Amino acid sequence: MAGRPATGASQLADQDGAAPNVVARVSQWADDHLRLVRNFSTIMAAAGIMLLLRSVRLTSKFTSSSDIPVEFIRKNVKLRGRLRRVTEDGLEIEHIPITLPIISSWRKEPHGVLLVRLAGVELSDAGKVWLQKELKPSQPLWFQLLGKENSLLFCYLLVNKACCRHSPTQIQWLQMALI
Repeated sequence: MAGRPATGASQLADQDGAAPNVVARVSQWADDHLRLVRNFSTIMAAAGIMLLLRSVRLTSKFTSSSDIPVEFIRKNVKLRGRLRRVTEDGLEIEHIPITLPIISSWRKEPHGVLLVRLAGVELSDAGKVWLQKELKPSQPLWFQLLGKENSLLFCYLLVNKACCRHSPTQIQWLQMALI
C-alpha cells in the first residue's frame, strides 16, 4: 500500500531508514499524552510551593518561643495572634498561623500560648488594668518580634483600632501616661 501514510515508529525514522532515537520516542509519547504531562507538571508545581511554604514555616503554629525561628526575630517579623489573658509576666497570646484551606483541613493544630512582654515598657499594676480594659479576650492582634529571652518574647503589640490601621499599644500607653 504505497499511497497509505506511515504511522507510529515508521514516521519517526529518519530519511536513511534508521530506528528512531530515545529523544524522539519520548517526544512522541509526550505529544500523545499531552494532558497527562500538563497535569503532572501542575501537581509538581503545587507540591513544590507547599514544600516551600512549609520550609519557610509561614503555616506553622508557634506554641512556645523556642518554636519561632531565629530569622523571624532577626527580621522583626509581624505575627498574628489572639489575646488569651493579661498576666503578671505579660500577655498570653495564641499564635494564629497563615492557613491554607487544603492543608488546614487535615492538619491538627497544637495548643499553647506565647508569653509576650511589651518592648520598652515596664508593666505596672495600673498598666495591667488598662490593658485588661483596652484588650478583650480572644481579640485578634498583631505582634512584631523584637527579641527573645528564655520563654519570653519582647514585641511591639499592634491592635486594630480603625478599619485598616494598626496602633502600637506601647505608644498609645505612653501618650496617655504623659498627658
